[in-house]
Amino acid sequence: MKFKVITSDRAAKEIKKLEKKDRVRIYKEIQKLEDPFSLDIKKIEDHIYRIRVGKFRIIIEIDFENRIVWVAKVDKRERIYDRL
Repeated sequence: MKFKVITSDRAAKEIKKLEKKDRVRIYKEIQKLEDPFSLDIKKIEDHIYRIRVGKFRIIIEIDFENRIVWVAKVDKRERIYDRL
């Protein structure tokens, strides 16, 4: 069950600001999103989920009909939920 993974411009910009080791960890998790349910994801709202990567969170939206995972945001845990 493969999904197409699309990263938003906003998420890409946020990832570029991170230190290299954190960036690598985030990109590894994003690559695994072709099968989003193989990861430890938690539902936040309808079709909106979060993935925990250490102190960071990746907010994704899943379109089951078109098999698309949209990476919406990446940020530290203490900030990401304030800006949803």
